[in-house]
Amino acid sequence: MWKKIIFSVSLLIGLGLFVFFIEKFGGFGKAFEAVKAVGPLGLTVAVLTAASTYFFPAIGWWILMRGEGMNVPVWTTIKANFMGFPINFIAPSAYLGAEPLKTFYIAHAHGEPKRKILATIIVGKYQEIGSLLFVMIVAAGIALWKINFSRPQMILLISALAFLILLFSITLYAFIGNHAPTVKLINFTAMILRGKGRRRLARLRTRAEEMEGLIHAAFTKRWKTFIAAQAVTMLSAVAILMRPWVYFYFSSDHQKLGVEYLCAIYLVTNLINVVPHVPGALGMLEGGIGGLFKLMKLPEHHATGFTLVTRIGDLSLILLGAWLIFHYNLQAMAKRVAKGEEPLRLKDAEGALGEPKGPATSA
Repeated sequence: MWKKIIFSVSLLIGLGLFVFFIEKFGGFGKAFEAVKAVGPLGLTVAVLTAASTYFFPAIGWWILMRGEGMNVPVWTTIKANFMGFPINFIAPSAYLGAEPLKTFYIAHAHGEPKRKILATIIVGKYQEIGSLLFVMIVAAGIALWKINFSRPQMILLISALAFLILLFSITLYAFIGNHAPTVKLINFTAMILRGKGRRRLARLRTRAEEMEGLIHAAFTKRWKTFIAAQAVTMLSAVAILMRPWVYFYFSSDHQKLGVEYLCAIYLVTNLINVVPHVPGALGMLEGGIGGLFKLMKLPEHHATGFTLVTRIGDLSLILLGAWLIFHYNLQAMAKRVAKGEEPLRLKDAEGALGEPKGPATSA
């Protein structure tokens, strides 16, 4: 009950902020004119660019699964990644939330062990976030060099980036060093609980140990596979970097946006997406981009036009992901995942998944 209330309130706040900032930075009339100027071809390229931010990590994830000996078709991993977008859109962070749905879809469709699937998802997610951070570091250097940020803005930007790098490095070190962070967390929780809760955690600890062993091996022993997957996944970050360039190229100005502007927009977009926010960063993205465009002396109508084109890309991916979820009769599982209710047993997953509308082997 409370989760629904919190979600509804945050969604209303996001919509309110969305309308407020669109009106503040030029209004809906100019924003729609800017989108119209982009044209059908520009919108198509923009949507495809947005889709590639999920397509390339799916290929990287498939490479990781092949390295683990899992016979999962690449088309299945692509569909699983796009199914996850609607859930990630409403999750606290734009990069996390749909992992259980993807795990159970692959397990149900191809009978692969859930722990092995989840292990490759976690490694793939680290590769995706690592790619984003690497490009963010390069982008920060270029943006701070080329753009005249105020001292407080520079401090805020550097501090936020340093915090993300530190957090990423600590968790990465824990897995690469085989320090069993998940198992230690389970052991700590078991010290507090008693009875059935402690016995359930004991069973979960065995599964966590196996999963962490797989993650450690992927990082350290199968390094050729890791590098190949990382190289493909890096293209996702490059696609995010190029999204403003696509918009401005097809806009009424037909402007080829400079690299410093691309870097600054990339930084602001990802810093907004990585922190807890309202669903889809509604309003927050519009406010951040509007303020940044004003700082960089770019026209206000391009700020609202770019954010609307971005939202068109989001909506297209939401519709695609939702269609895939309904096509494979995964809506019950998607609802449970969105609510944070993660089933731990495969038979639970199968009960939630129901029967696919096509043969499992064709997924």
